[in-house]
Amino acid sequence: MKNSIKLCDGIVRLLSALATFTMAHAQTCTVDWNNVHQRIDGFGACSAFIDVPMTSAQAATLFGTNNGQMGFSLWRVKINTNQDWSTETTNAAFAHQYGAKVLGTPWTPPASMKSNNNGIGGTLNTSEYGAYASYLNLAANSIGLDYVSVQNEPDANVNYESCFWTGTNMENWCASNAPAVGRPIVMPESESFNTSLSDPTLDNSMAASNVTIIAGHIYGAFPLPPYTNALDHGKHVWMTEHYNTLGSTLPNWASTNILSAVHTAWEIGECMNEQMSAYIWWRCYHPTYAYDDLIIGATPDVTGYAVAQFARFIRPGYVCIDVSTSSSNSFVTAFKATNSDGFAIVAVNTNAGTSVTQTFNLTNFPAVNSVTPWITSATLSLSNQTPVAVSHASFTYTLPAQSVVTFSGQAFSAPTNTVVSGVSYDPAAPAFVLTWNSTQGATYSVFKTNVLSGSGTNWPAIVTGYPVGGAAGGPLSYTDTAATVSPAFYKVSSP
Repeated sequence: MKNSIKLCDGIVRLLSALATFTMAHAQTCTVDWNNVHQRIDGFGACSAFIDVPMTSAQAATLFGTNNGQMGFSLWRVKINTNQDWSTETTNAAFAHQYGAKVLGTPWTPPASMKSNNNGIGGTLNTSEYGAYASYLNLAANSIGLDYVSVQNEPDANVNYESCFWTGTNMENWCASNAPAVGRPIVMPESESFNTSLSDPTLDNSMAASNVTIIAGHIYGAFPLPPYTNALDHGKHVWMTEHYNTLGSTLPNWASTNILSAVHTAWEIGECMNEQMSAYIWWRCYHPTYAYDDLIIGATPDVTGYAVAQFARFIRPGYVCIDVSTSSSNSFVTAFKATNSDGFAIVAVNTNAGTSVTQTFNLTNFPAVNSVTPWITSATLSLSNQTPVAVSHASFTYTLPAQSVVTFSGQAFSAPTNTVVSGVSYDPAAPAFVLTWNSTQGATYSVFKTNVLSGSGTNWPAIVTGYPVGGAAGGPLSYTDTAATVSPAFYKVSSP
């Protein structure tokens, strides 16, 4: 619900930026396991201005993580001033059922608290700052909110529910009144990520201590640089509303079209590159299909599947890890779990008629045996493909034209020093056969020396990266065919 001229300008800039990527070639990127960026809080959508609650089937599609489901971990609802919060309460309960968190956003304070006594425009009277915090606390408790926003788009001059705030207004309210809401505070949710609305709060130590999330929308203002002031203050940065606005007039931009899908995936990846921790789409369902929906009935459309390429695999608590490349034919972001060695690499090919042969070099990764590609394209809907072998910490895959490909993988960490459980000698060969218990996916090095001389012993490696492609797990043997009858000492380690 934005000024159409402003939005068209923003989308034209996006089209112009991406239209340059018309020639696809083989390319290489490097993903660095140890170069860690921001923690991810989740991906999701919104149900503002929708008077009908989602069904249980829709909730399963939106929040579930099985085949055909999208894996949302965040949900945004509208705090209505009429306090009829039944739809929001139902949707919040569904989100919580699946472990998702809920953000509540007010489009306006109650008119009685405002300078113009009207739901459109005006400002919040300073004498009502405390009452407004109490009102938001009531909404949070009634709906079941995990996060509460101060105001939707405080800089938007529109003809629907709204309220103007300045950066100083936000600073003063957050410093004195935010704690009374009783929930983590999100602000300022500017329509174009106007940092002047949040910088005063961040630069005021009391106000900043009362704010958890710095959020904004990206209408007419994207791509953006990382918001260093927020990051330097230890705040997570969220993108809390956007959609392809030209879908209402240009069919190619409707969410049922692959053009919308791949550009949305590109946009999500760029938000992650800008060190944002969350991405929330605008409204994603209606009683009857609308051009910005992500589901039709209880089935994702192609843009819904594109968002799910992130949401299904990159769970809250994952961290973004560094990807470096000198090419611009595809767009790659990567993430890893912090409680396991799981990881996901998302590659977006926006080229309409050309596939891209992409090589992924995995630097500093634990052992990886294979990755499984999941693809959304004009013909595939978050469809898993044959696993791809990882050899010598690298793999290559052809990204179809206009596609989003998520490579889901599990790394394996083996003990650095391995106990050799069995040794046998074959004098006829002659050969020594060493046996140890291996970790699935791990590779090993075997070292040998003929003389022990304390900590200064030289241990030359007789094999590294063994076995090729990683161990299957369980007993593993290596045969040293260069063995002699003279004394020999061995040790095994991974990697």
